[in-house]
Amino acid sequence: MKVQLISLIAFLAVLVGCPETPIETAAEVAEARRDAAEDTKEARQDANEDVAGAIEVISDAHQAYDKTNEIARRKLTDAESEAMVKAANADFDVATTEAKGGYDVAKAKCGALNGVDETACVSTADATLATNQAKATAIRDAALVNAELHE
Repeated sequence: MKVQLISLIAFLAVLVGCPETPIETAAEVAEARRDAAEDTKEARQDANEDVAGAIEVISDAHQAYDKTNEIARRKLTDAESEAMVKAANADFDVATTEAKGGYDVAKAKCGALNGVDETACVSTADATLATNQAKATAIRDAALVNAELHE
């Protein structure tokens, strides 16, 4: 009867929950450590992926900034080139107007002369006009080439 009573008490103790043995506790601690190490490893992998993704976003932002900066630089260069063309054409218009005005004045002076002197005077005025127009054209064309090559 005592054996049955002891067996019954032992069975009830198991059902109620006995404290673990040191071996069971050690096994559970080892398992908890393994789980914690695995969880930490996964967390580090996730963190590394997040950081890599953030670095990629930063890289993309740098490239977009560089592209935007390049676009802005090109717009500025285009605007400068366009201004150079306008200035070259405006300077040409002024120079040809001055040449034509000088020609008209010289020709008017020629009107006071007669014969060969008048013909020579008009020829000189014509040559001066042609020279001044050629000079204005050469200066304008050089400025246009500079504007085209402007970077």
